[in-house]
Amino acid sequence: MFKNHVMLEQIVQSDRGSLMSKEVLILFGTQSGNSEDLASQLAKSAESHNLVPTVQDMEETSVEQMAQSERILIICSTWGEGEMPDSAEDLWDSISAGDAPKMENTHFSICALGDTSYEFYCQSGKDWDNRLEELGAKRVFPRQDCDVDFDEPYAEWAKGALPAISAVVGKVIPEAVEEVSVKIETTIPENKIKPEKSKEVKTKEKDTKWSMKNPYMTTISEKDILNGPGATKETRHVSILLGDSGLTYRAGDAIGIIPENPEDTVNTLIGLLGFNADQEVESHSGTVTLYDALKKDYEIHRLNKKFVKALPELLSSNSETSIEIQLVKSERENLRSGMNFSWEFENKTKPLPINYPIQSTNNPSAKAEEISKDNDSIEDYIWSRDYVDTMEQFPSLKFDKPEKFLSYLDKLKGRLYSIASSPDAHPGEVQLTIAIVRYNHHNRDRAGLCTGYLADDVDVGETQFGVYMSATKSFLLPEDGDTNIIMVGPGTGIAPFRAFIEQREFDKSSGKNWLFFGDQHEATEYYYKEQIESWLDNGTLFKFTTAWSRDQAEKIYVQNRMLEHAEEIWEWIDGGAYFYVCGDKNYMAKDVHAALIKICSEQGGMGLEKATEFVSQTLMKDEKRYLRDVY
Repeated sequence: MFKNHVMLEQIVQSDRGSLMSKEVLILFGTQSGNSEDLASQLAKSAESHNLVPTVQDMEETSVEQMAQSERILIICSTWGEGEMPDSAEDLWDSISAGDAPKMENTHFSICALGDTSYEFYCQSGKDWDNRLEELGAKRVFPRQDCDVDFDEPYAEWAKGALPAISAVVGKVIPEAVEEVSVKIETTIPENKIKPEKSKEVKTKEKDTKWSMKNPYMTTISEKDILNGPGATKETRHVSILLGDSGLTYRAGDAIGIIPENPEDTVNTLIGLLGFNADQEVESHSGTVTLYDALKKDYEIHRLNKKFVKALPELLSSNSETSIEIQLVKSERENLRSGMNFSWEFENKTKPLPINYPIQSTNNPSAKAEEISKDNDSIEDYIWSRDYVDTMEQFPSLKFDKPEKFLSYLDKLKGRLYSIASSPDAHPGEVQLTIAIVRYNHHNRDRAGLCTGYLADDVDVGETQFGVYMSATKSFLLPEDGDTNIIMVGPGTGIAPFRAFIEQREFDKSSGKNWLFFGDQHEATEYYYKEQIESWLDNGTLFKFTTAWSRDQAEKIYVQNRMLEHAEEIWEWIDGGAYFYVCGDKNYMAKDVHAALIKICSEQGGMGLEKATEFVSQTLMKDEKRYLRDVY
């Protein structure tokens, strides 16, 4: 019965020896999960540098813990316009305070995640870098700023930061070094012996983790227009098939979509560059045709700062010949008086006649200098232009080879969209609510890169494109289904709340659901009307409050409706309800925030200052009952 004798060797390590390992605190601040993933990778790599890593979310970290740590590595993303991610806000407030402890014994390095398309690129990481230095901490390796495609710059940073932080001499932990072999002989039934897992299995598991760099290729099953007849907007309901991807998600998560640039824009740009669309070039994806590189690999729908800043140099380097024009003689006659005036060049020191008209030349380099003189002028120029616009404006701008032009471009990035469906209500697919962006600038019709791609270039059931999941860290339903929730989502901000309500309906949650929704006109922007009315009929949706801003003389928005229901909203909040907001960050979210403070102040019997603290600190940070998905 027992045919196999197996000799097992157990390695016992004693604590005798001189090899020492060193503690390192790895902190991450994240909004979408990327920093957390990189922190986990960094911890695995740290072990090979004789480091004992502790990976910790910034929201679980105190400034005192940081001050007591000799080695700290930070990976932090930037959110919105240079802001800290939600999980890092409290720690940042503490370390920014005037009474923050000194950190002369702390050594650190920063890896900052950001997006070059935003003005305050990697600002959070820069802030951490500067503040730690101000408190006396010692930087052991330079900060690394990473764009959306962060894998390579992160790897470069880790390659330098880990040995640098390991070289710091400080407190150490004795580590076992002496090995003692203990041989144990036993017999195992043949049918219990399991074959060793091959490396191929591990490789396959790794490859199935879809990401922006390795997206899952799929198709859509529908892209219906949600607007009613006569609408001035175009909003679509898009269903993406997950197939055999193994991708999973929760209500509140987002999905990333890899778009392609419009064919006509690509062809026009190639024509202006003067190259052949079929010639092979070296792209970051490998050797491809110039057409495919500009179609799939690079951002060409909007200029970047790197290109605009380089314009003066690029234009001046294209000027092979300079011509100097010297005025040598002029004769003028006054037609009324008949008087003549003449002037003739005698020497270089003789000035031109007073009030003599001077005609300036159209100098492209001078124009480029004006465009790129400061950040504001660069932003103004970039805002409404792409590379076609600039190549048309400066016809003398030439590149000796395609790769030189490509070197100024950003890699094509995925676009994230809040998921508008519950995975239980719609297994095997992801549904989205997308506003298609269309506009005209410089006499050319244009569209948002990804929204235009989905609306115009992706055919149902045919066109394949890449997707990946982006899990939310905090924008989730309460764990207790009995908890009431208030949701404020005008326009396409309704997307995650449709997912929430579908999930609550599937789970048979007993908590009440109150949805605030609005847009311009009820007749044309009442998205998911039939589904919402069915929820009202069966009780899934307890209350539905609308704000149609253009259906009356006075514009009415969701924040106005909130104030009209102030007493009831306060009763819900005071009773433990969660409050959610999704949509425009710059205007709507700020107005809703102000309205919530006003409600808590007036209905809760607290002053404005206490109400502000209650909303911004207690609800948002301490209890995490006020959650936002804003953009």
